[in-house]
Amino acid sequence: MDQLQNFLDLAALAPAEKDARHFRTWQRVSVQVQREVRSLAARNFFAEEWRAGINLDRAYTLVVYWSCQPCFGRRPMEFTYDVGDLVTLSKVLRLIGRGMQARLAEISAGFESDPRLKRRFLPVWHMDILKAVKNKPRTLIELLAREGIMINALIELGTTRNERNQKRFQKSGESAARVLGVNSAVLQNLVLRTGAENLAAGGIFEDGDVVAPGSPNARIGRDEDRDDRSPDSSG
Repeated sequence: MDQLQNFLDLAALAPAEKDARHFRTWQRVSVQVQREVRSLAARNFFAEEWRAGINLDRAYTLVVYWSCQPCFGRRPMEFTYDVGDLVTLSKVLRLIGRGMQARLAEISAGFESDPRLKRRFLPVWHMDILKAVKNKPRTLIELLAREGIMINALIELGTTRNERNQKRFQKSGESAARVLGVNSAVLQNLVLRTGAENLAAGGIFEDGDVVAPGSPNARIGRDEDRDDRSPDSSG
């Protein structure tokens, strides 16, 4: 079935805005779409080793972007990071250490032709990479902003299913695809499919509001601030 029509059909059955389940339903969609979009952008970039070699700044930014905790939103209708969050990046980069190290391990394992590049992406350097991105945050902010605009357009399309919102979603998807460096059709198909799957699944968040990102294990937060193996400044 066409992904757009499948999404619209399932969205028509979703809880109405005044229903207590409305926020949790679209919160689930937003969180999963954030995760899938970030994974798509990073895996697409690192699929070709040469891309990281010629643009380390973007490579580092995509590592951090992939590792960011998703925004769990806030009632009644806030599902993505707002502009204030992105300006400071304080909420975006909370509790990022352990996830970032895991992704760096995966990336470095995939590098085969350049030993020096492989070393640059070892998990031990995660703090240095994070600091580099904090010093040049513009690309990360744009990635998160475009992602948020697209997800909000998806939710608006799901709650108000008309041609105007369909065009708005398609336009936001095309804009996000350019910033993410992925094919627009592939991105929109992924977003619609993920949205439909999570509208159909239900029951992932059993309690009322999902707690703050990373809260299942508060100790993870320490990974962002220090790591005994990682010097504060390395080449």
